[in-house]
Amino acid sequence: NQRIMKWIYRIQQKAQVAFLLAIILMGILVKNVMERNNVSELGDSFSSVYEDRLLVESYIYQLSDHLYQKKLIFDNCAVDENLIAYQSQLEKHNKDITGLIQEYERTKFTEKETEFFLSFKNSIRKMTFLETQYLMSASGRNNLELDEHFKLAATDLQNLSSIQIAEGKILSDQSKRIVAGSTI
Repeated sequence: NQRIMKWIYRIQQKAQVAFLLAIILMGILVKNVMERNNVSELGDSFSSVYEDRLLVESYIYQLSDHLYQKKLIFDNCAVDENLIAYQSQLEKHNKDITGLIQEYERTKFTEKETEFFLSFKNSIRKMTFLETQYLMSASGRNNLELDEHFKLAATDLQNLSSIQIAEGKILSDQSKRIVAGSTI
């Protein structure tokens, strides 16, 4: 009888140890699944920082440069009558701007970013139309409307750049939160 009692007591102890080990193993399994999700989220966050923020900021910089170069061309057109040389330069800048806009459109947009980007594209369309009119008119060149669209496009690019910084900060904060969660 005493042997049976010892045997039952040992089985009870072994069952308790097995139960504790099962809980520890489940905890490790849950932690591994959470870590895998955190690593995936962190990878997505870093990818988004590069593809949707840093690369876009590069596009914005290039677009700003093309706008500036076009503005210089039009300022020179006002004093120089050699419009054919300027026309080929403008066509190159317009082609480059179109390519950058297409690259930009492949990225993820926030709601505000969509609004400013559509406004920017609209300004570019109007500018291209006004450029053609400006270069075709032989006398009385007035580029006030064109200047206005240059300013609008530049403002849209500044707003888009501000969004990149704000969204980059959000992604950075998310990454810090993920790392902090993993540390805990």
